[in-house]
Amino acid sequence: MISHQEHEAWDVLLACQGQLRLAPSGHVIGIDMDAAFRLAAARGYDLAALSELLPAAEAGLVEALGQPD
Repeated sequence: MISHQEHEAWDVLLACQGQLRLAPSGHVIGIDMDAAFRLAAARGYDLAALSELLPAAEAGLVEALGQPD
């Protein structure tokens, strides 16, 4: 079962898909965490839980986007 905080982290990750950090080569290296936490705060999400969950979600996103087609 997915927790409420995990749903919040997923929601923030999806909302920040346009806030990606890119390497000079154009590869995705992460999301803009400042934008992510500002968005989460505006939505009233649990920032302490998000600080634990979002880096793992970001790592999964980076790994998935780095996979060859």
